[in-house]
Amino acid sequence: MKNLILLMILSSLSIISRAQQQPDFNFKELLPEKFDKSNIIQEEDYNVWGTNILKGKDGKYHAIYSRWPKSRGHNGWVTHSEIAHAVSDSLTGPYIFKNLVLPPRGNQFWDGDCTHNPHVLEYKGKYYLYHMGNHGSGYWDKTADTVMPKPDNKEWWVNRNNQRVGLAIADDLNGEWKRFDKPLIDISGNRIMTSTPVASVRPDGKILLVYKYVTKDTNLEGKQVVHVTSLSDSPQGPFVDTGVPFIVHPTAKFATDDHVEWVYNGKYYCLAKDPHSVWSGKGDSSEHPCVLFESDEKGLEWKKSENFLVLEYGEIPWTDGSVTKALRSADMPKFYMEDGVPKALIIAILPRDSEISFSLVIPLKSYK
Repeated sequence: MKNLILLMILSSLSIISRAQQQPDFNFKELLPEKFDKSNIIQEEDYNVWGTNILKGKDGKYHAIYSRWPKSRGHNGWVTHSEIAHAVSDSLTGPYIFKNLVLPPRGNQFWDGDCTHNPHVLEYKGKYYLYHMGNHGSGYWDKTADTVMPKPDNKEWWVNRNNQRVGLAIADDLNGEWKRFDKPLIDISGNRIMTSTPVASVRPDGKILLVYKYVTKDTNLEGKQVVHVTSLSDSPQGPFVDTGVPFIVHPTAKFATDDHVEWVYNGKYYCLAKDPHSVWSGKGDSSEHPCVLFESDEKGLEWKKSENFLVLEYGEIPWTDGSVTKALRSADMPKFYMEDGVPKALIIAILPRDSEISFSLVIPLKSYK
């Protein structure tokens, strides 16, 4: 009996030792060395940003993304974005615009002028579209289509500070989306806005929602950008803040930004933009590498992964030998998932010295 117990202990120690010797997950190994221009998602007259791809009940691939007129410039996302829907027979496209999912509906509604940053969660046969919505004063309706909204205009901040986290629900990606008269996450306390929601399903079945808010200050911009975690038993909410900050940095005003979370081998991972290179130290303060964090199965306490740097900032190398120098090279990361496993990464790109953005589908190599 003693020998049997000893063998069991030695066997357990051996399993633990082998697990400890296994290399840490390296997301960068899933990426190709160069990217294919044929996998770009773009529109002739619109900037494209923040693209989700899901396979619909019709067997086709559906892209749910933000778009706004190119004539309004990149910063027009705050004032003129709308959430659109395109369809393809192939994961990598080409995608053909089909309809607006959340079109403008007037500034009498909390999300009447702008809908942006969609994140779509498929859950038990339904689709839950988390997004930012806002409204302005009506000022932009009186401007020409060639006027580019910018932060030096206080009306830009009216829209920005009216941002709220919203939710729309559909039974089918080809069907109608139900919108709500109130935001999913409104402001309270010292918050002046809420935005950029990302939802995921924890192993315990709870829905983890990560979003950000900005705290009040004497100026229009606000003081601090704070990302928080919240939980619900239902994707429709209500969501209750956990009181645990998402990812914090000891000195940075902007600890992290555009991000996506998923569970792999019992661990939570977060692929995120590193604002101003505060975590990676790669590049100058204008640069935004793509980096990896990890957590346990609760998704509350986060730390840098050992293989932290996923995409360095600045250049997009293409298979045709050309290179795009980018101001935003990996914003709003999203995954195309199959059976809970990411099969493609979709990122938003803004070339340097340009006002025109697009999305890129990057098929991933198989997990080892």
